[in-house]
Amino acid sequence: MATGFFATPILVVALLGATPAFAADVLPLTAAQKKNLGIATVAAATQNASPALTYAARVTLPPASVRVIAAAGAGLVTQLHVQPGDSVKRGAPLVTLSMPGLADAQNALTQARLRAQLAAGNAARDEKLFSEGLIAESRLRAARAEAQSARASQAAAQTALSLLGAGKVSGSMLTLTAPIAGVVTESAAEPGQRVDAGVALAKLADLSKLALEIPLSTAQARQVAVGQTVSVVGSNAGGRIIALLPQLNAAQSVLARASLADPQKLLRPGQSVQAAIAGTQAAQSLSVPAAALVWQNAQPHVFVETAQGFQPTPVRLLRQNASQAEVGGLAAGSRVAVKGVAALKAQWLGE
Repeated sequence: MATGFFATPILVVALLGATPAFAADVLPLTAAQKKNLGIATVAAATQNASPALTYAARVTLPPASVRVIAAAGAGLVTQLHVQPGDSVKRGAPLVTLSMPGLADAQNALTQARLRAQLAAGNAARDEKLFSEGLIAESRLRAARAEAQSARASQAAAQTALSLLGAGKVSGSMLTLTAPIAGVVTESAAEPGQRVDAGVALAKLADLSKLALEIPLSTAQARQVAVGQTVSVVGSNAGGRIIALLPQLNAAQSVLARASLADPQKLLRPGQSVQAAIAGTQAAQSLSVPAAALVWQNAQPHVFVETAQGFQPTPVRLLRQNASQAEVGGLAAGSRVAVKGVAALKAQWLGE
């Protein structure tokens, strides 16, 4: 990058051509007037790639990384095996409940299994007898129907037991276990507490699969695309933009979501961070301080220094955040005003 920049935020300007499009006549200024107005200029610096733009962001958990632990039936909490912040492996015990209906469901499943085994044995025996011509076909059909009915009853009993909650069963006691490896983020139950079916007892999160949410304005969203790389400032964490979601909130028109890998495991859900979204590669681009931009009728301009004075020059905004942007329409080597810009704008517009 060329030197000569002031210590101000930087804008990045992509070259569209060597000839600028002028918006108005040159504003003539003598050296004394330039000094009195405090006008200072810098040269647009050439670079070969767009810089990363930085935005405020929040670390989140994608829905696939979260599991809510609940029992499908009512019961009494008898033991908590974990606390918020605990790391658990898949299958680890989380909460034990006493569920009166559990023993009945187990007994029903046991009876259904025995009936299914007996019916299957009878059907197999009758198949053999029928092949030997020792029983009528009607008896074989009845044995087959009984076996099919018994299998259906066993499946229904198994489903009824499963609906009471997945876990380890012992009599009327059900221990809910971790469906994934992760960290306990919430524990909403206490020993002795009676809970209804479906009440959340704990929440488990896989912190190895995080995400970023990046609020963007309309202008900022135009500069971001699905697939662009994202990095978290000050860490090795990063990912890619996976979705751009329109928002009804007037304060932020678009919410960008990004995948996030955190090899150092330093980030936590809810944490505020700065996210740098990588720019696109350009054949050639120019950099000027952000203070150089002025707006007129929603059109950005810069004041280019010429031998006669300063030329208001329209530029096309390509990418922007609070401190950086990419625009087009500026000639290579141009010197632009970065101080005294307000005075130039007032003279230009006759204010």
